Parts: sequence; C-alpha cells; structure tokens
Amino acid sequence: MKLAGEILILVLMLLSNGRVLTIRKPHLDPLVMLAPLSFLLSSLMIFAHSDDVFTLMIFFISILVLLSNFHALIRYGSRLVIDRYSPLMKTWAWFTTILSAGTLITLLVFAPVNVSAKELGVTDTQQTYSGSFTKGFEPSEKFERATGFVHEYSTNPNLSMRSNVILFMPDKRGDLEHYYPFLIFLSKAGYTIISGDFYSRDCRWVHTIEDSRMLRRLGLVIRSANNTSRFLSQREFYTYNFSLEYETMLSIASEKYGPDCKFFLVTDNLAVTAAEDMKRKYPDLITGIYDISSSPEYKTPGYGFIRQTDPLFAKYLGFSKEKSLESVKACVAATSEAVNAVWLKK
Repeated sequence: MKLAGEILILVLMLLSNGRVLTIRKPHLDPLVMLAPLSFLLSSLMIFAHSDDVFTLMIFFISILVLLSNFHALIRYGSRLVIDRYSPLMKTWAWFTTILSAGTLITLLVFAPVNVSAKELGVTDTQQTYSGSFTKGFEPSEKFERATGFVHEYSTNPNLSMRSNVILFMPDKRGDLEHYYPFLIFLSKAGYTIISGDFYSRDCRWVHTIEDSRMLRRLGLVIRSANNTSRFLSQREFYTYNFSLEYETMLSIASEKYGPDCKFFLVTDNLAVTAAEDMKRKYPDLITGIYDISSSPEYKTPGYGFIRQTDPLFAKYLGFSKEKSLESVKACVAATSEAVNAVWLKK
C-alpha cells in the first residue's frame, strides 16, 4: 500500500507540473488542483507510515510543486483564465518534473520485494492500544490516540487458546515493518507469532522529536549508521526500554492466549539482553530464546530484512537487493530449528 501510494503521488506531481511544459493556449487549467492534492496525500503518507528517504523526498517535492503553483491556484480559484506561464514558472516546472521523475525511477528500482500474507495463507491481525508503560495499556477506542500496535501472525487466527506462541521483539532500528517477510514466512511454517511496536512517552529512545512514530526508526538508523560504536555504547539504556516492552507484551499475550500459554522469545541484536533477563525472571513462562542475528544468512542485524524491505538503505550498507527471499527463508529455517529443539523436546 505504501509503495502504491508513493507512486500515485509522484505521478500526480508529474501531471501537475508537467502540464506547464505542454500548455500552448490560455485556458482554465483544472490540472493545477493536482498540486494541493499531492501535498495532502504526501502529508497523510507521513502520518500513516514511519518516515524513510522516499517518504521525506516525496513530501519535499510536493511542497515545491505546491509553492510553484500558488499563483495558478489563486487564478483558478477565481475562475480566471490561466495566462501563458512565465519563464520562471517553466524553470520550476522543469526542475520539479525532473526531480519527480528521478525519484519515481529510483523508487521503482529500489522498491521493496513484495510478500503477500494472503497468498501465503497467513493472517496479519492488528490491535491498537492506548496508554503508557507506567499506567498500563488498554485497547484503544475510536478516535483515541494509539500508542501501541500489536500484531498477530497466524495461519489459524480463529484459535483463541494456544499452548505455545512465539513472541518476537524487533530491534528499534527496524520496527515490525522491516521484519515483515521473516514474520510471514515463519508463521507460514506453522507458528503463531505476536509482536508489537510502542510509542509511549514514558519510554523514550532518543529524547528528541525523533521518538515520534513518524521519525523514530529513521532517526535511530541514521544515528547507528553514522556512529555505530557510540550508538551501541548505550546498550544498557536500550535494554531497560526493551524490558518495559517485554513486560507489556507478555501481559497482553497472556491475557489473549490464556494463563497456560508458554512463550518462545525470538529477538534481534539489541533486544537479546532484555530477553535473557525475562527468561531468568519468568522461567516457567518463557521456554527459550533465539537471536536471529546469530543466523549467518541474516546480513543486516538490527536493521531488519532491509535487503527486501528497504533496498536503498541496504545498498548504502553495501548489500544488494534480494528478490529470491532465500536469506529470509534460511533465517526462518534456523529459527524453526531452535524453536522445535525446545518445543518438541517436551
């Protein structure tokens, strides 16, 4: 959905400013209304998804397109004939058209690898929560600000009582979005998985505006990629935050699946220490732990499976886009082996 939305916005902007280069006779120009529409859609895209390079770039171009069409919008709103466009407007049109076309081409080249949960027979169910780690979380009501987004991945979502469930904790440099192929294929292997992303104000990761849902992943990725040693020096602080999320997820999952349900923790990189602490604290509840960063086929630990979900950033790190999903499947196989070694032993 995100990719389709970004492509649509870029096409609208191409039509909006590309028209300036083709108009020959003065007339009412309804295509000018595509400029504010593009800006509106790009703004909604930022609020609907966490930001990445393409989301921010498209938003920036939409601002340029809107500003360059400001005079034309006023004339069209007054039902005035659009006169011939000035050389300055045509220059802006060339610039934004080339920028939009270049962004569209780059977006298509580095588009995420499509993984369809529906085609693989997996159901992705989301439940939103409101609250905080201090006061607790409750299912959010309509129009209530959500601070928690909990997903269940299952091939049989109708079973409410389960005896064994995988609880997956994403590294915050990835969030669930960038583990999606792994979670879908792992669920297809026959496991029920529960995981979540939380954005409560009493669990800050950066202590700046970057803690917002829109900016957190991008902010952490930039900090980690630019100065990895400094970023990793704060492991103890991150472990405390992960512990808060583990406690909350275990509470939500126990209520959902019943008090007899046992959990196997699957983690990535920075979340491992907190998982080990939880295993010691709840030995009867947690049956085992597996860190996917120990899988040799998983080349981007901490960032998620970005060779499939964010090929542009993967390229920056020196990894090519992988359409075959072989590394994802290999990591799923390693995870299944670790889980079965514990569950089948019983």
